[in-house]
Amino acid sequence: MKAFGGIGVGDLSLDEVGRGLWERALPQLAKALDGDEGGLLAVLGGTARDAGLGQSIPVSALLEAYSEGCRQVRTLLIAAGGPDAEAANRRLMAIEHVALTRIAAGYSAGLEETISRLRSAARESSTVDEDTGAMKPDELHERLSLEVNRCQRMDLSLGLVELAVDDDADAKTSGARQGHREALREIGDCLRDNLRRYDSIGLTPEGAFLLVLPDISRRGLAGAAERLRREIGECGRRASPQDLVLALSHYDYVDASATEMLSGLEHGLREARSAREPLAWA
Repeated sequence: MKAFGGIGVGDLSLDEVGRGLWERALPQLAKALDGDEGGLLAVLGGTARDAGLGQSIPVSALLEAYSEGCRQVRTLLIAAGGPDAEAANRRLMAIEHVALTRIAAGYSAGLEETISRLRSAARESSTVDEDTGAMKPDELHERLSLEVNRCQRMDLSLGLVELAVDDDADAKTSGARQGHREALREIGDCLRDNLRRYDSIGLTPEGAFLLVLPDISRRGLAGAAERLRREIGECGRRASPQDLVLALSHYDYVDASATEMLSGLEHGLREARSAREPLAWA
C-alpha cells in the first residue's frame, strides 16, 4: 500500500526490545498490508524463537513491543492521510491478533528447544540411566572398585549377579525396541524394590544389569538370584523369567579387581547362553 510510505524504525519511539523487533518486521509490513502476511509472520516467529532460546527477553516484552509498534505505525498512517490510509490502518489492526499469536508460538518453540537441550545435557551428565534407574557403566565400574576395596579392608565376602534379557532386543522394528526398553524399566524397578539398601544396581557396557551384593554367602547369592527371577516374573508385564539369563560369581575373600570380575561374569553369561541355561556360575 502506498499509504505505508517510507516509515522506518527511526520514526517510532520504541525501547531496545521494540527496535530489535521492528527493525526486522518493518521491511515485511508493506507486503502484509497488501495481503501477503507470510514474510511478516515468519520474521516475528523467528525473532520470538531466538528470544525463547536465549532467555534474555520475556515473551511479554515482545508482545508489548509489537502492539506498541503497531499503535505508532497506525498513528503515522492516519497522520499522513491519503486514500489508502484508512484501509491500511484497518488491515494492520486485523493482522495484529495473528501476529501476536505467532510471537507467542515462536517463543514457545524456543523454550521447548531449550528444555529439550537441557534435558539432554542432564541425561548425559547423570550417573543414572534414565530408563532403568541403574548406574551407568562408568559409574558402576567405579562403585564396584570401591566395594572391592571395602570388602578387602573389612574382610567381607562379595557376590555379583549379571542379568541379561534375551528377547527381541536386536529386532529392527520400533515396537520390538520399545518393548525391550519397557522390559528393562520393569526389571530395574523390580530390582530396586527387592534388593538390600546397601546393594548396588548398574549396567554393563553391553546393556546387562550388574548387581553388587556385599557380605553375602555363596548359598545366599544363589537363593537371591532365584528369588529375583521369580519376582521379576511377578511384577512385570514385559519381563518374563524365561527371557532372563544370569551369571553369578562369589568371593569369600575378594582377591580380584573390578575389571577381572566383570570379565569373568561376561564369560559366564556367554557360557549360559551357549548352553541355553538360565544360570551359570562364573
